[in-house]
Amino acid sequence: MINSERNPWKNMKESSQRRVDVETEHNLFWITDLEGKYGFCLQSKNIFKDIKSPANLKGISILKRNANHHYGELFLVLNKKEDWQIFYTLCEDLISITHKYESDEAMISAVEVRLKRWQQLLRYEQNIVLSLEAQMGLFSELLCLKDVLTPKVGVEQSIISWVGADFDKQDFLLANAIIEVKSYRTSKSPIIHISSIQQLYSDKEPLYLLAYGLTQADNGVGIDDLVQEIYILLENESAEIRDIFDNKLIEYGFIPELIESSLFKFIVDKRRIYSVSDEFPKISPHSIGSQILTVKYSIDLIQCDAFEVDINIVSISLFIKDN
Repeated sequence: MINSERNPWKNMKESSQRRVDVETEHNLFWITDLEGKYGFCLQSKNIFKDIKSPANLKGISILKRNANHHYGELFLVLNKKEDWQIFYTLCEDLISITHKYESDEAMISAVEVRLKRWQQLLRYEQNIVLSLEAQMGLFSELLCLKDVLTPKVGVEQSIISWVGADFDKQDFLLANAIIEVKSYRTSKSPIIHISSIQQLYSDKEPLYLLAYGLTQADNGVGIDDLVQEIYILLENESAEIRDIFDNKLIEYGFIPELIESSLFKFIVDKRRIYSVSDEFPKISPHSIGSQILTVKYSIDLIQCDAFEVDINIVSISLFIKDN
């Protein structure tokens, strides 16, 4: 929770403004309107060619206009003061974006892209609870992205290939390979749960099943730790690819500002990868009647040793697009 002392609108009178206290050439202001509502304003030295509102944010009014003095203004005004903490987080995020751009035009454009991301974020209720199982699933997918795929194809391609929250499909769709990621508690039997008929079936080959055995432990690593490590890998990448990554996290339900449940930490005890060949124990669409629309089942990995492959010798050509 953000300390109330950091409230930049504290003690500001109605219909007032003061410059944001950061080192920037851009004109950024904390504002209050005639009713004393909290707001944020970004000014552009040039008039806007398009004054259409860039996003529709829950609980926030947005106005984009050209002022009489021939400059553009983008206003964000919070409807309810008690929601100031999440609004402050949004404003701080937008301020961090402005540092990356010299021209006002590029800065405003980047801010508008960021607002579209926040539009997705703020459509959620402010009581997001990520269960232990959901955290294990996201943790394992991020671990695969960072440790297995990024060293082979780079962080950008790894993120693009990540399907994310579409649980009816495999987790990573690469040029010449598909990877489905599962996790289980090491303290229990290595049983994984398949939530749809498509997860272990594809016309494209090869298809791999990557399974992580996890133990919940205070001295382990959490989702937030992995996200920060991936952000570091993205420092030299485009802002667009980071936005793609952020949006996929949001789709998964990982929104740190809104999560009220505890974030667990995990120790990886086992990591095994299996070749999902025709002989692998699975249910395929061809083996059931068309009348059956949904299928869920579980697989005991103890009985799948014959299909295990060494992750260190899986040919790199499987992860690189053919020339």
